[in-house]
Amino acid sequence: MNPFRHVWSRFHEGLWPVGYRLTSSGAANWVRFHSLPESKRYADNDDERRAILERQNLLAAEVLGSDPCWLVQTHWITPAGMTDVADAHDPFAATRQFDLKPAFEFADEDDDEDPVVWRVHAGQTRWTDGSFDELLTSIAEERAGPTLWVSETTGSVFAPYDGGTDLFLAKPEEVASLKAKYRDWLSSHPAGL
Repeated sequence: MNPFRHVWSRFHEGLWPVGYRLTSSGAANWVRFHSLPESKRYADNDDERRAILERQNLLAAEVLGSDPCWLVQTHWITPAGMTDVADAHDPFAATRQFDLKPAFEFADEDDDEDPVVWRVHAGQTRWTDGSFDELLTSIAEERAGPTLWVSETTGSVFAPYDGGTDLFLAKPEEVASLKAKYRDWLSSHPAGL
């Protein structure tokens, strides 16, 4: 068994390592923070790009610390004869850049009439402030496929997306603590979206 598959199964059995799927499936201890003030989704200038990276790096450090973690990219498989417009951006370049290895596959039967096959690639790493800025920028600009980091010791998940970050923490009190610490980054939406 691939080492990441074991870690994922230990903490998140029955769930898929895709941020929006974790959110929609009701994964425990979830909180979302937005990347820019007033829930603005995309940066228009360098100051906003710096703000996104600052927030992402702070939140990742809170969740992952300096302990071992896993960088994960989950690839959708475009069916033969179809074209996915996102494929033009090379959304899985980080898999090659960080030498992520195949971990497991799953079929998503909820997406379409035909199940979509996803391949999970993962590699062990450590979070270091600034070391993933290029990848975080690609995610924020919607040029990277589903990407997240998973703590080896707690199973906590840091899942950035274009517009913010979904966190899935080990304990509810961690959610409360981060909500209090970064309350200005929370959404005003009643469901926290």
